[in-house]
Amino acid sequence: MTDIENRRGFLRVLGGVTAFAGFGQAFGQTATPVAAAAVPKSPAELLNLATTAEALAVTFYFHALSGAQFRMDDDTRQQLGRVLQAEQHHLELLTSLGGKPLTRTFNLPADLNSDARSFAETGLQLEAVFTSAYIAATHQFAELGHPELAATAAQLGASEAQHLSLLSQLAGFGSGELTLPTASLRQLTDAPPVLAPYLAGGRVPLPGAAAVQTLCGAAESSPRAFVQAFSASRRG
Repeated sequence: MTDIENRRGFLRVLGGVTAFAGFGQAFGQTATPVAAAAVPKSPAELLNLATTAEALAVTFYFHALSGAQFRMDDDTRQQLGRVLQAEQHHLELLTSLGGKPLTRTFNLPADLNSDARSFAETGLQLEAVFTSAYIAATHQFAELGHPELAATAAQLGASEAQHLSLLSQLAGFGSGELTLPTASLRQLTDAPPVLAPYLAGGRVPLPGAAAVQTLCGAAESSPRAFVQAFSASRRG
């Protein structure tokens, strides 16, 4: 059986909420892109959706790393800790730009901490959706006349694609798609329906920045976001 066949059969019911027929369907990577929802009328709406996604990412990695009962070697834990630090940085960046998470509690698979496969499949799904969502956000910010935010969304999407590749490697699937990330979402508002199992009736709270630092240690300095390095106010 090939890696692709293994991966397609990898996903199963997540927390008893949603059953997926295969890898592509679960990741929103279908032949036909997800149907469009209402188009946000302001960058603030896009920032709030992106901030919600990053809050989910921080909650997922923190919950898994702080409570994992399955075997995880030191190198894997260190790499995943860096991913958590990156997601925390994303969250803080978006918050500094005015983004507000639409929820601070999330629904995660019941066996996330006890089953390595549940952790891997959930992480792969989330990172694929995040990557595609930022591709859509890049287009929408540009369309709304905010090129600096569009470039920043592209940076964030590139980071999520790196996380997806790392998780794919750790799960034994190789590096995954290296040509182009899948553009499965037409706009950022298409992401919430795909992420609905994680957003509805959540009981797992978003950890604070101090808790993330206690778990992972101090983060290394990060490159500046495009919007910080080349903001409109600095144009000469």
